[in-house]
Amino acid sequence: MFCPNCKNEIDEQISTCNFCGQKLERGEIEWVVLGHIEDKISSDFAREIMKSYDIPAVVVSKSGFFGNAGLSLGAFFSSKAMLFEVMVPEPYFAEAKEVMEMTLGERWQSTQPKDDNN
Repeated sequence: MFCPNCKNEIDEQISTCNFCGQKLERGEIEWVVLGHIEDKISSDFAREIMKSYDIPAVVVSKSGFFGNAGLSLGAFFSSKAMLFEVMVPEPYFAEAKEVMEMTLGERWQSTQPKDDNN
C-alpha cells in the first residue's frame, strides 16, 4: 500500500502514514487503465519510469506476450501490433498521465482524450 499524499510504501494495518501524518482511509484501491502501449520495450520503460516517480504501476499484456524471449502470439497469428495496458491506482492517475506524456510522448495512448486547454 502507498500513501496517497507522500507516496511512500506503508503497512496496510496503520491508519496514519508514518512519513507525513496523512490519515488513511481503508478500502480497496481502485486500479484504472492509464493508457495503452504497442511495444514491449516502451511498456517496460513505462513501468520503470513510474517506479522512479514512486507511482505504483502494473503493465498487463493484451497481446499474448510471454517469457523473457520477447515472443508474441500476435506476431505469429496476426499482423496486429502487441498491446500492453498500463494500470495505476486511481489517485495517481493525473500525475502518472503527466509523466507518461513527458517521457513516452507519442509512443503511448491515454485512455482519456487530451485536454485542449493544456
